Amino acid sequence: MVRKILLLLLMLSGPASLAQGLADDAVTLKNKRRDLWYADSSFTYTDSTGNKGVSKAQKRTASPELLKKIAGTLSYITGGLILAALVYAFYNFTKTQKRGNTKTQENAEDNIETAEDLYQADFTPGIRAAETEGNFRQALRYHYLRLLQEFSKQSLIRYEKNKTNRQYTEEIKNHKWGPDFRLATRYFDFVWYGNHPLDEESYHRLASHFKKMLPHE
Repeated sequence: MVRKILLLLLMLSGPASLAQGLADDAVTLKNKRRDLWYADSSFTYTDSTGNKGVSKAQKRTASPELLKKIAGTLSYITGGLILAALVYAFYNFTKTQKRGNTKTQENAEDNIETAEDLYQADFTPGIRAAETEGNFRQALRYHYLRLLQEFSKQSLIRYEKNKTNRQYTEEIKNHKWGPDFRLATRYFDFVWYGNHPLDEESYHRLASHFKKMLPHE
């Protein structure tokens, strides 16, 4: 019985030992015959000093892989730079178009230093642009500036940049538009300086009140 077990173990271990022996022989042969490196690109040889090296096939494939990574990185960087340039160009183009189409009402408002400057300003494009954008607070501000413009032209008020709205209401209080202008000033101060939102319906109602004091409306 013992002999049968030993014989069975010998039969089972024989192929494994043979395979291991053949693998060892292959490694030994590859270490001695470097001209066989091409047969296995993943083979790592061991020289006579015990140092491990990389086969020529591995060396040949390492360089293209590195170049591929570098090329991929450069393509991402180039694409990002192109996208940033396009966004910047589009932003400048849009800004220039807006400035050219509206005659820059904000700038015109900032440049109003005297009554003569106020006379020459045209707030109508600014009103239309603000209405289109849904910026009804800004549109109402332009309507109020139009009132100051008209009353200044009629010599009902004397425009000065540093004057308050309350001073203007005092100057015009005895005119027929005095009460309406006082109410318009109250509305404007509430919306603009109070920073209160203004919906479209309320805006048109207030704009109608402002427009009725203008002779050409």
